Amino acid sequence: MQLVTEVPDSTSEDWELTEPGERAMALTVRWNRSTRIYPWYRFTRATGTPRSVEMDFGGDLITVVGNRVHTLLPAIAAQRLISLTQPTENEVKFDVRLGSVKQTGQPTISQILIDGQSEAQFEKGLKGEELDEPEDQD
Repeated sequence: MQLVTEVPDSTSEDWELTEPGERAMALTVRWNRSTRIYPWYRFTRATGTPRSVEMDFGGDLITVVGNRVHTLLPAIAAQRLISLTQPTENEVKFDVRLGSVKQTGQPTISQILIDGQSEAQFEKGLKGEELDEPEDQD
């Protein structure tokens, strides 16, 4: 496994970092219709591959899916990550952001899951609607 030591540039449509040497107070996770804020003091661990990174904030598991997202791990370890922003469904479907990634080699996000749920699944749970799960058959 290759160790990632390079930290990407400090701004992107998908993520934002503090200046080198500075630490963020919290991580802001922006879905399309809602926002969650996680204080860095609750951060316990992060693991990743080029296609996904998982971060644990006191029991809330944030999974970031995309391209080259493992390059964010050094910034996560240094608590320099300020925000993550999930692109819209059309931006992902039509690779709107992918072109800039191919040119710059920067990471891009296609989906953010919190505790294994997408934004749509999370909103269904808030409304009291049943999640799309198979029914038990006796």
